[in-house]
Amino acid sequence: MARNPKWTSDELILALELYTRVDPVHTSDKNPEIIALSEILNSLPIHPYAVHGEKFRNANGVYMKLCNFLRLDPSYAGTGLQRGGKLEEEIWNEFAQDWPRLKATADAILAVAPLIPRPPDEEKLAIDEEDEFPEGRLLTQLHKRRERNPAASEKKKKRVLEKTGSLSCEVCDFDFSTKYGKIGQGFAECHHRKPLAELKESRTTRLEDLAIVCANCHRMLHRARPWKTVEDLKELIKR
Repeated sequence: MARNPKWTSDELILALELYTRVDPVHTSDKNPEIIALSEILNSLPIHPYAVHGEKFRNANGVYMKLCNFLRLDPSYAGTGLQRGGKLEEEIWNEFAQDWPRLKATADAILAVAPLIPRPPDEEKLAIDEEDEFPEGRLLTQLHKRRERNPAASEKKKKRVLEKTGSLSCEVCDFDFSTKYGKIGQGFAECHHRKPLAELKESRTTRLEDLAIVCANCHRMLHRARPWKTVEDLKELIKR
């Protein structure tokens, strides 16, 4: 029998959020909330159905994952289960100091899951690990889908060109047409301003949600932890 696939950031975020509400020391895999999370994890469009074996993210597996988090919790006097992975530590370090952000991110994952198609049986949800945000691959995919919406991007660029006459980066003022001439005319990237934890609704992208940025600043906006706004990064450059 094939082994269960490794837990993803999305799954670990949902498990950690449950950990904040359910103490694994005083419960078991019979806990209704643990059983409910097992059902949710089986429904997420991350892993193809082909890997959904009998024990895939079952209640016992969810309970064991909660026990893995015990080893990272400084308020726990014991040792917890020690066979957890590196990604668990990364998720703990990302969210343990901000439970409200964890809750908002978990809620957003659950809200956008129905908007993401499940990958074919021979594939997993395709997200380059280097490009995946700490909030998980479902929110990463929805964010990138909105940024790459060609209709919204072109409308945004057209509006900015009509208003200012150029597509200067809103962070550093770089203009591709000024630097590269004709080949750079009309070129820029669009950054979706809305925080990942707020990507819950299935509405169309508003032009106000998009910012014109150069490739370098776009990368830095995505790389900053926690995310910086366009205004934050612009102020950082000034300093």
